[in-house]
Amino acid sequence: MAKNRGQPVAIPVEPQPGSEPDEFWVTFVGADGSISCGTEFELTAGRVGTWELRVRVARPVAVGGGFLFQRRGFLLAFHLQDYAPAARDYVTLEAATAARLRLVVNTYNQEYKPNVAQVLVEEGALQPGDEFTVRIGDRRSGGAGSEVYDATTLARLCAAVDRNGSGVYKSLAVSPARITIVSQPQADMLWVLGPSIVCPYEPFAVHLVVFDLNRNVCEQYSGEVTLQAPEGMLNLPSSVQFGPDDRGVVIIENVQVTQPGLYRVHAHDATGRLRAVSNPTLCQTAPQFRLLWGDLHCHSWGDINLAYMDEPSFKVHPAARHEQARRIGRLDFAAPGPMVPPDQPDEPQVWQTHQQAYLDNDEPGTYVPFLAYEAHPGRGGDRNVIFREWSDGYLGTWSPIEELFETYGDRDDVLLECHVGGGFPRWDQWRPAHEPLVEIASGWGCFEWLLQRALAYGYRPAVIGAGDTHLSLIGGPVSAHLFSGWYHHWQMPTLNVLDTAFGTGPLAAVWAEHCQRDAIWQALRQRRTYATTGARILLFVTADGQGVGSRVQCDGAVEIAVKAHACAPIERVDLIRNDRCLKSWFPGTLDFEAQFTDDHPLHENAYYVRLRQQDGEYAWNTPIWVSCPDGDAHPDPSLPLWNEHEPVDLSALRPNEAEAYEADLLRYLQVEEDPARFSQITPVKIVDEVAGRAALFYAYVEPEHEPISIRWYFEFEMPRIRLDSGWRDFGMRPMT
Repeated sequence: MAKNRGQPVAIPVEPQPGSEPDEFWVTFVGADGSISCGTEFELTAGRVGTWELRVRVARPVAVGGGFLFQRRGFLLAFHLQDYAPAARDYVTLEAATAARLRLVVNTYNQEYKPNVAQVLVEEGALQPGDEFTVRIGDRRSGGAGSEVYDATTLARLCAAVDRNGSGVYKSLAVSPARITIVSQPQADMLWVLGPSIVCPYEPFAVHLVVFDLNRNVCEQYSGEVTLQAPEGMLNLPSSVQFGPDDRGVVIIENVQVTQPGLYRVHAHDATGRLRAVSNPTLCQTAPQFRLLWGDLHCHSWGDINLAYMDEPSFKVHPAARHEQARRIGRLDFAAPGPMVPPDQPDEPQVWQTHQQAYLDNDEPGTYVPFLAYEAHPGRGGDRNVIFREWSDGYLGTWSPIEELFETYGDRDDVLLECHVGGGFPRWDQWRPAHEPLVEIASGWGCFEWLLQRALAYGYRPAVIGAGDTHLSLIGGPVSAHLFSGWYHHWQMPTLNVLDTAFGTGPLAAVWAEHCQRDAIWQALRQRRTYATTGARILLFVTADGQGVGSRVQCDGAVEIAVKAHACAPIERVDLIRNDRCLKSWFPGTLDFEAQFTDDHPLHENAYYVRLRQQDGEYAWNTPIWVSCPDGDAHPDPSLPLWNEHEPVDLSALRPNEAEAYEADLLRYLQVEEDPARFSQITPVKIVDEVAGRAALFYAYVEPEHEPISIRWYFEFEMPRIRLDSGWRDFGMRPMT
């Protein structure tokens, strides 16, 4: 099994520019026998096969020298390995030369290390005409192969040579090979998106988007989609024809509704396989606030350590990111920014390009861009820095946390957003005076524990979701995205293959007076927000008549009102006070309304709602803080904790449809992981969620004997796995 992998290997070499004459080309041999080859070609996202990196030597390479290979613009694998032929991403070397060569595989070839492998000369010399091949995902010994990265992007495989053993590698003239990763041609999902709040006869646009299994836009899709307009909706055609020029997206302008009420559009294609219900649109005569949707933490060009956003390609150029937000995600605002930009003034064009995209997309009333970048201060945890208006520059990416808060912490025109990404906030090490924004859902998963920890430290943050998007779509739906899982990365780091996570999806919902910069900023500062994993759910929560983010004084019982208009039937609604669950509802309907009286409030209360749809989407509102001087000093100990799950009798769950995939899961764990780490693996059911269909299993992780849920996404050519703490999937285990 792959668990016994020995010491990890890192290759720290960085190649220099050059034009060395050696030949280099890339071949991808699909598991189906298909072959793609050259220095420039296309591959379909999610395909499985073997990468072959081929070199024909043009000039001698002496002992100590060799060739270096890098990946850029995409992820090749989470862990490459040369020790388990039956496992995925197995790397081998085959050579036609009299020299003795050694293959060094960079097992840290993940998001922070672009180097793939070295081929070193140990004896003799590589001579002109000698050839060798590095195979990644070699399947000849029964291995699973490698999977083409699942996000559409421009992938680059680079080669460089050190001819004399000096340690200086110079790039080959034919490097890099460029592989355009394209969407799958088969459509798997249909989206219908409209606004959340409108007035009678106010024109608006409805966006129809078709996605593939990986949740890329299915740009190849052609076909007719039938639309069913509710009574009172005008100018919505009965059908829409997708053609090649639409590239998977059709926008219908000038739609209107005639009177107050709730509206949903139903849609399906000619086959009936693609079916969708739009997000709910609420028509009000004179709305106090508009519900606006956006992403305040998403990434574009600017990356010196991830090695896949270091080129302004068609996917990550700031202008392309705003186009995705506007056209695909139908967002009202977004803040695409550098993840790890080269600090000014070395590459000022990175920030200047973001500034220009900001200017080009500033359209008050329709779309509001923001400038932002991610700071990595170290011990205090990462923060996304969001500017209200134009900014000439930014503090250094790696500046200490003290300098970050001294520069931005008290400014009215800057917001610092804490999240669970490269470094989650360590309030035990560094405790700022306040935390204005807390991201509790992102492309990495759900992290309600971060809100719970903020409340325990006395913070009153606005709650948002954000994609923390890297190569996925800004504003796109959640997916079973490769190598983004947080469970393996932090909570069970001894495992080999990083599990999947959302990749993109989560959003900030903001109650603002208008779709304008100052109105959105004021709403964020006043905490009129909630978070979702991507569904445009209409969620209304009040305490004694006051809305989310409010601070309320009371002298008795507290009246809580909850109303929701969802995008799929609502599975569960939990009302949480501080760290205890007061009440749970299980409506099973698209629309829900309830009242609850807290007859025994505490001195200090933070009320919020957690809503889960049957399709796996979540929503959480920013708390409402209620002070009751005469309230109880301690909570009722019989109330369940916020993350407590109901007891499950695993022995009573069989038989079920998920049993059909049990052998595949066990075989995967046997080959790729240490199966002794898992116990009582039990199939539960088949789930059909936004990320895709999966077999759901419950199990325990040993030796901690902690419950986990496992999703086995069986529809992919190489099935994918996702793990969540507990038997519910909202990130219930706090980080230590």
